[in-house]
Amino acid sequence: MTTATSAGDVTVTQRLLCAAAGYGARPALISRAPAQAYSYAELAFLVRHAAAGLAWRGVRPRDVVGVYVPDAARYLLSCHAIRAAGAVPSPVTDGLTVAEMAGQLADCGARMLITAPPLAMASIAAADRSWVRQVICFGDAPGATPFDALLGVGALQPTRMRAHDLALLSYRRRADGVLGQAALTHMELDFELARLAEDAAIGQRDVVLATPPAGDGRAYTAYLDHVLLGGAKVVATPADDIAAAASEHSGTAAIIPTGARGALSEALRVFAVVR
Repeated sequence: MTTATSAGDVTVTQRLLCAAAGYGARPALISRAPAQAYSYAELAFLVRHAAAGLAWRGVRPRDVVGVYVPDAARYLLSCHAIRAAGAVPSPVTDGLTVAEMAGQLADCGARMLITAPPLAMASIAAADRSWVRQVICFGDAPGATPFDALLGVGALQPTRMRAHDLALLSYRRRADGVLGQAALTHMELDFELARLAEDAAIGQRDVVLATPPAGDGRAYTAYLDHVLLGGAKVVATPADDIAAAASEHSGTAAIIPTGARGALSEALRVFAVVR
């Protein structure tokens, strides 16, 4: 199945949900911590319903929503629900101070932040120091709205966007130590996915292990989207559990931070993301 379309013709989220209709009950996403599994049909259901919940809570097309979550499963669900609502996910890099997180959220104008334990306390503290007015949390956290509360207001078909609209608003640390924007448009993401379709060759028989979000989110996002568009299975695993996950799930590839290969089998294809 090809993943390339005319640049900007449809968003990656639209393409994923269209592909999910064909993949149906095929396993799409497995989370090891916490343990949970989603088929492609279930993934599409969650994305559409969470998007409707975000829109009901005030998210509008081209709004920016912060994403600070500890694993690939919740990262995928968050980013695609945000995009389906027509908004722009802004990943918060792991390791930032609360002040730096608040600075990023204020700089991009985010009024909402999606998080999960064990990052919820830092997220709420950063929200209090920025323009964020709503924190959505996978799980329970004082002062946050549970992610499941988004799912009860119906479903939303993904919003159509223009090629030059933002698909991702990342931040990276510049040479002077200050965080700066590293935006990615729908056209640029489409080009990156077309390149991966030729170079990475992920297909429906692949099982791709994915450690927690790394780097500024640009490469990490492209790799994950490429894997799902190809009909493969993503296994979201903590970095210290990746060898066990590879053995248990018969992994064929891995998305990991640069230099983190460790004891992984040489047979695994590795997609390395700069920290």
